[in-house]
Amino acid sequence: MAIPPTIGDDDDKTGDSVFDSLKDSSLKAAGYAYLVGDAALFASGMMAGRYKEAATGLIWGLGGLAPARYGNPSAEKQLQLLSTRLGQYLRKEGVEIPRTPDTKWLTQEGGIIDHVESFLYKYPSQMLNAIYAGGAAQLLRSGIQHGKHWDTASGALVAAGGLAGLLVPERKPDPDHPPESMIGKAWAWLQEKPLRISGTLYALNNVTLTLSAIKEMRTNPAQKSYLFKFLTAGSYIFANAMLAMSSKGHGGGNEDHKMEAMEKLADVSARVIAAQAPEVQEALVQHISGFLSSQPEVHLRAEQITDMLHQKLTQSIPSPAVMAGWQQRLQNKNGIQLTPSF
Repeated sequence: MAIPPTIGDDDDKTGDSVFDSLKDSSLKAAGYAYLVGDAALFASGMMAGRYKEAATGLIWGLGGLAPARYGNPSAEKQLQLLSTRLGQYLRKEGVEIPRTPDTKWLTQEGGIIDHVESFLYKYPSQMLNAIYAGGAAQLLRSGIQHGKHWDTASGALVAAGGLAGLLVPERKPDPDHPPESMIGKAWAWLQEKPLRISGTLYALNNVTLTLSAIKEMRTNPAQKSYLFKFLTAGSYIFANAMLAMSSKGHGGGNEDHKMEAMEKLADVSARVIAAQAPEVQEALVQHISGFLSSQPEVHLRAEQITDMLHQKLTQSIPSPAVMAGWQQRLQNKNGIQLTPSF
């Protein structure tokens, strides 16, 4: 009997949905999986009396908390974070921000905890890699002290992966000037998502951890610490795959959510611009566009943000004279005639 096409289609859609969900939350998923592995590594070290190994699990656990808590923020959270940063920038530039319900995040100054959390939301993977590189030193020392060469190699691989994730800048490929050589193409691919390097080196660490667990199981099967080390390796395998899919600064996330946040922020920004004197509005458009395009989670060029703000201004400025001016700028740029919204 033939299988109805709808069953296969539904299964495909479910599989795609699960994959897309994991992809959109890859950094957060990596953080949670690392936490499981780090807890198991701590347990393994404590059971075997290898306290530097246990300390490594504790230190790495702090690293896993960063992407688990601050990776892949929602569209609403991204809007709040970007708005707060933009508000700080505008106040520094001496721009008067109207106090309305729409501008509440622009006018929010925040305290020390808010600034710390803003930093962690901005650099979740960097915190993970910095702490992992530091914790790797403990695993290196433990491996050397106890004569465990696989643990020594494991610490070295993690340290290299952490440093690569910190030091290699994330840079989108230039479609107008693509690399021609194989080495250039490989480097461009790695720079597009430097966490691919970290994920790969961390994955090699899984091999050394697994071999270390096998050796422990054979030499002292009654101790059972190897069971937790196997759990560590299994959790890390999944976490490293998720990490390699993630972007460095903002942790990936759903592109539709990011554009939704940008559209809302452009609306609010246009209202702030419209509240300023006409002679300074265009300069403020350029300043805001430049600031937002420099933010790691924004994947738009300054020119694209400028166009977006111009478009929003034609919808938010009530003065027909000013409206006509913005329409003329857009018409000259795009060669189209805009219809007023009033």
